[in-house]
Amino acid sequence: MEYNNYRIFHVHTWRCRHAGEEQDKEYIEKAIELGADEIYFTDHCPFPENPFRYRMSMDELPEYVSTLQKLKHQYAGQIDIKIGLETEYIPIYDDHYKKLYDSGNFDTFVLGQHFSLLPNGCYTFESKEKISEPKDLANGMMQGMESGLFSVVAHPDQIFRRKKIWDEECKAISREIIDCAARTGVILEQNISNLLGKKKKRTYWPEFWKELPQGVRTMYGVDAHSVAELETNYLKQQELIDNDIRRIGEELIQKNIVALRALAEWESE
Repeated sequence: MEYNNYRIFHVHTWRCRHAGEEQDKEYIEKAIELGADEIYFTDHCPFPENPFRYRMSMDELPEYVSTLQKLKHQYAGQIDIKIGLETEYIPIYDDHYKKLYDSGNFDTFVLGQHFSLLPNGCYTFESKEKISEPKDLANGMMQGMESGLFSVVAHPDQIFRRKKIWDEECKAISREIIDCAARTGVILEQNISNLLGKKKKRTYWPEFWKELPQGVRTMYGVDAHSVAELETNYLKQQELIDNDIRRIGEELIQKNIVALRALAEWESE
C-alpha cells in the first residue's frame, strides 16, 4: 500500500456532468481544513469531437487546466494541488493521449476503464450482450497499463459490476490484472466510494484485494464528486490506513516473535 494519510486522491468537479456544483476552490479549502497536504483533481478526460458522455468537452479542457494552475499558485505553501485526468484506454486515441501527455499540463493520468473498444469497432456500452464485459474491460485496462501512460488504475474491481457472485471467471481475470500490475508497476486504487457502497451495482469486491502478491502497489482513492463526499471518504481513508498500519505492526511483531524463538532454539542446540 502506498501510504500517505494526508493525500486526497481522485477528485472530480462540476465539469464532468455528474458531480456537485461546488467550485474547485471549495474542494481545496475543505482539504486544507481536513489537514491534507495533497489533493489530486482527476476529472474525466475529454476526447476529440466529444463522442462520450459524463465528462467535460474538449473546449473546456483549457479552462480546467488554467483554473487549477492559478489555484496551485494561490494555495502554494498550504497544500500541493495536482492536476490530472481519469480516462479509459482506447487504442485508436493513442495520438490524443500522447498530445495530452506531452503538453506538460498534467501531473498524473489515471486509468478508469468504464468501457472498452471491441474488435468489431463497437464500444462495450453499445453491446446488448454483457456476458463478456468483464473480460473486455480487463483487456482494455491491461493494454492501458502496458502503454506506459498511466500511474494508477482506478477501481480495477469495478469491471465486475454486473456479477452477482465472485466466481472462477472473476478469479482468472483478476489474476491477469494483478500480474499486469506487478509487471508494469502501475498502482491499483482501492476506491473508497465503491467500498462504501454508494453505487447501485456492486462495484467493490474484497476478494480482488485479498492476498495480493508482494510487489503489487496499491493506494486509496476517495473518488469524490462533491465536497461532502470528499470529507466523508477522506475520513474513511484515514480510518482504513490507521487500521492497516496497526495490522501490519501486529504482523511484524508476530514475525519477530517467531524469528526470536527460532534464533533461541538455534542458539540452544
